Amino acid sequence: MAAGQHAQLYRELAKIGKSLASDRRLEIMDLLAQSPKTVATLAQQTGMSIANTSRHLQALREANLVGRVQRGNYAIYCLASAQVEQLFYLLRDVGEAQLPTMQTIQRHDDTVKRIQTLDLSTALKLMDRDDVQLLDVRPAEEFQVGHIDGAYNIPVDELSDRLTEIPADQELIVYCRGPLCSLTNQATQWLRQRGRQAYSLHASYYDWQVAVTG
Repeated sequence: MAAGQHAQLYRELAKIGKSLASDRRLEIMDLLAQSPKTVATLAQQTGMSIANTSRHLQALREANLVGRVQRGNYAIYCLASAQVEQLFYLLRDVGEAQLPTMQTIQRHDDTVKRIQTLDLSTALKLMDRDDVQLLDVRPAEEFQVGHIDGAYNIPVDELSDRLTEIPADQELIVYCRGPLCSLTNQATQWLRQRGRQAYSLHASYYDWQVAVTG
């Protein structure tokens, strides 16, 4: 291989790093790891304008990290492959291991909200008990694409209307999109303030699958 071709390979690989070097694009990838979405849905969930969301999606598409399918008048975006999904979660895990500030932020939020947390191994053991219920607080469309076996879905913005669907004597293990998602602690705090025994599981459906399958 000629020296010029060797250098070109690294320049091509750098396109992946450049595309990932944005907090907003990483947030979009986290959302797309849950389910395919339209630009409008991504804009609403990230709080960005549709124009900015579209620009970030274009950057991800240029690196072939995101794909697009046309359905009628709507374009549906998704992660380009299972490898891209693995890349996102590996990057998240490396960040948590190598960047102490990430762990500090999470612990601070747990402390401020007086949240009791469970790790994956503890949550897996507790699922053998009849008085424990996994509660998935993601939007319904994300739950439908994939969820932990036995989990019950009540989106966080529907908790006040639907809490009676879960028996009051059950302990609740609450999860959402993983450790970067604020919905878990938001829901757990709300439940505990109303007398429910609830714990935050800072893990995603993907993390659970990895833990179960090894």
